[in-house]
Amino acid sequence: MKKNQNVVPKELIQGKKSSWLRSIIKSNKTLHRFFYKLLRCNRYVWILRNFWKDTDKLFSYISIETCPICNRKCSFCPISQDKTPKRLMTNELFDKIIRELKELDYRQEIILSLYGEPLLDKRLEKFTKKIKVELGSRVTFFTNGDFLTTKRFRKLVSAGVDLIVVTQHDPEPSETIKNLFSQISSAEWKYISYKTIKEDSQILTNRAELVKVSTLHPISCILSLVIVRADGSVPICCNDYYNEVNFGNVNQKKLINIWNSPFYRRIRNKLKRGIFNLAICKRCRGVLPSKKYEA
Repeated sequence: MKKNQNVVPKELIQGKKSSWLRSIIKSNKTLHRFFYKLLRCNRYVWILRNFWKDTDKLFSYISIETCPICNRKCSFCPISQDKTPKRLMTNELFDKIIRELKELDYRQEIILSLYGEPLLDKRLEKFTKKIKVELGSRVTFFTNGDFLTTKRFRKLVSAGVDLIVVTQHDPEPSETIKNLFSQISSAEWKYISYKTIKEDSQILTNRAELVKVSTLHPISCILSLVIVRADGSVPICCNDYYNEVNFGNVNQKKLINIWNSPFYRRIRNKLKRGIFNLAICKRCRGVLPSKKYEA
């Protein structure tokens, strides 16, 4: 294999062509940064994007962080700075979440990852099977791919995983990923989405200014997403690494009661209208200087 040769299969590239306008913007670094900064801080663009969304109805996505531990220390991720001990989500808490989702007749997407590397959790297949049996929901997760062997990949697919988003952090795909790509069948490509993550990429966020990145993604809060961290806490969003705005803990309260709490509903409705008056939201938009946290 020649150096710098693209090893990403055609199956993962097809259907991802950019529009002519996006191609022009992305080809010019100055224009690219200006455009994304404009979108990031433009309140009216945000309001138009979310005008028809009903933030009072049940969430459409749930991210369950079963593993807050990661084998990497990427500069664009808060884990690289955080030295506090991390623990896996307990089986009891996971079972409680799934039981409550079943009571709600929840059938929407479940993301089994957040900050950590989900493949470090050996229970991932077991959790996926439980979701499929109890809820029938679509199951996805994000991984750096360092532990995604062909054997593990097929075990996950057999358990019911619908999509594995693999993110490449190095200039070249790892040997594990190369081996995976060379061994899986054409019918198995539908279970993989492949992305390259770079510090100067437009897909990165500053995590409410906890990390520094070259080019910021426009504000992309998913108002219909609820997050449950490994300890059971429910933060405001995926950028709230230190649970600065914590709506409650699923160990003590029902998830639906947390989601429907007056404070949580009030915040969601304010965000929908482009009212970013929380300190963490202002830092995320680049309005306030970053808050320093002790690791």
